[in-house]
Amino acid sequence: MNTKTPILQKTFLTLLACIVASINSFAQFGGGSGTEEDPYQIWNKSHWDEFATEFNSHNEENFGDFAGIHLRLMHDITETVNIMPSFCNGEGETYNFNGNFHGAGHSINIYPDSTQTCSVFGIIGENGYLDSLQIAGTPYYFTSLVYINQGVVLKCTCNVEITPPIVPIGYRVGICYLNEGIIEECINLTDFSNTIHPDTQESDTYFIAGIVTFNHGTIRHCINMGNISAKDIFSAAGLVNWSDFHSITEHCINYGNLSVQNLSQSDECNFGGICGWVQNYAVIQNCINMGNIDFSATIPGGGIVGINYSEGDVIPVINCLNIGNINGTITFNNQNTNGGGGILGCFNSALSNAFSNCLNIGKVTGSAIIDSVTYDTLALATNNFYDKQMCLSKGINEADVLDSAEGKLTTQLTGTSPELQAMLGDGWSYAEGRYPIPLGLENDSIALVAATPVYLHFETEEEYNHVDSVSKNFTVGLENNVSWDEANGRVSFSDENVTLLNLGVENLTVSLGDYSKNVRINIVDIETSAPSQTIENGISAYPNPASDYINLNLNGIQADKLEIYDIAGKLLSTNNLNSELEQIFTGDLKPGLYFLKICGNDQNISTLRFTKN
Repeated sequence: MNTKTPILQKTFLTLLACIVASINSFAQFGGGSGTEEDPYQIWNKSHWDEFATEFNSHNEENFGDFAGIHLRLMHDITETVNIMPSFCNGEGETYNFNGNFHGAGHSINIYPDSTQTCSVFGIIGENGYLDSLQIAGTPYYFTSLVYINQGVVLKCTCNVEITPPIVPIGYRVGICYLNEGIIEECINLTDFSNTIHPDTQESDTYFIAGIVTFNHGTIRHCINMGNISAKDIFSAAGLVNWSDFHSITEHCINYGNLSVQNLSQSDECNFGGICGWVQNYAVIQNCINMGNIDFSATIPGGGIVGINYSEGDVIPVINCLNIGNINGTITFNNQNTNGGGGILGCFNSALSNAFSNCLNIGKVTGSAIIDSVTYDTLALATNNFYDKQMCLSKGINEADVLDSAEGKLTTQLTGTSPELQAMLGDGWSYAEGRYPIPLGLENDSIALVAATPVYLHFETEEEYNHVDSVSKNFTVGLENNVSWDEANGRVSFSDENVTLLNLGVENLTVSLGDYSKNVRINIVDIETSAPSQTIENGISAYPNPASDYINLNLNGIQADKLEIYDIAGKLLSTNNLNSELEQIFTGDLKPGLYFLKICGNDQNISTLRFTKN
């Protein structure tokens, strides 16, 4: 009898059990052991659903709140996935995620027709960590990536598309509803809007922001790229609706445009390029708004902050730059006035500073710095400036205030001069050929575009061209490898030099990579650098610029025909040449640049350029 057979069978069964146990231990999700070095792997929808199920069950014996556990998204999930948290519509238990979820730059596609209004992640707990995750898809009920953040949310991106049917939701925001922790380097790419119910005339959404609805923590180095269109809303903002409780928003940029209509005029609406409302020792610092703001409301909005209601000795807004144009209408008691502030829309506290060391370059229909102030402005704001060649409005309540809100020429607000650095202080990065950039953003491509100047002509501080009255050739900044273009053919570029060609409105665009800004100018007169007589191949034309006639002297050269072309190459007229000296009628030409083409025997002899006044 072979006594070894049972032993071999037992050994084989034991080994098989170990192998099965080993396979099962690594069958959790898509592999991994949950450590930082070997995180659980999520490769597809079934792995994500397993993750969501485990969390929503809140199995204390297994994972509980995932405390100390690491998970990693290994691939884009293009199939639509269910959301993770159990908190939806304010119902059920609310669990904290205290694990570490690493998106690794991959995206998930959010389930589009869920019947629950939910965030993708419910609550990121104090020990929770979420990074490098992108959310995509067309979710009807989308509210935010995270409902409440008490931990860290880093390098996440919202790239969903809100498509009909748009359902009633109290808020829509790219990253987080309530931030009590740290949100850093996050980007919103989504355009947000709300609608008014045709029967009830009520709004379906009351808070819209690119990054956070309520900030009680820290937001830094975040960017909103999405546009916002809102009607009858409590708050709309590029970055944050409401900053409160010693919160900080710093080194952030709003690149999206804001359009706000308070149709009912029954509720106050606060809105700003960076933040809608600031109070209780909250701070907005070293931020840039590049978005244009168009509004019709009962109170004004601002390029950086809509309303400042802070109290105490904290300066709530400091070292911020506004590039965006603020175009607003204030409606009160059925009376309409222009409104909007380059930095702040409305100041509602006598117990605080308003802001300090800010710069406005954008054009504003209200006031260049603060639009509405009812308290002593000298005690509220210090060392704030605006470019009076770019912005035609005055400083505070439509008046300049010495040492608080003053207008300066572009050349005084660009470069590295000691005078400029003394004005704005140490919170800025200074360089030749550009406006100052808030420290912490000086290497950002968007900020470099924002800081690129247009140097309109000036004689003195009192005699200068501005954007609505351009009459002299000018120059533009070319630092950082930016490029310039025009939309309507009314100017021409030669390196940094810009020549005026035609009267009327021109839109200049400066670009760097994927980012650009527009500068709208109105040309009211034309200066030409051309000589009074243009000579080419011995043929001369004068005067240049011309009025009703231009004289042509062939100087003995045989020619029989002259053609006039515009700068687009369109033939405008043909004239026969019968003598060496000819006078050509130009009175029916519009002001601009033209070309004279002189021909003999159907061959081009010479082409001369002239300007028509």
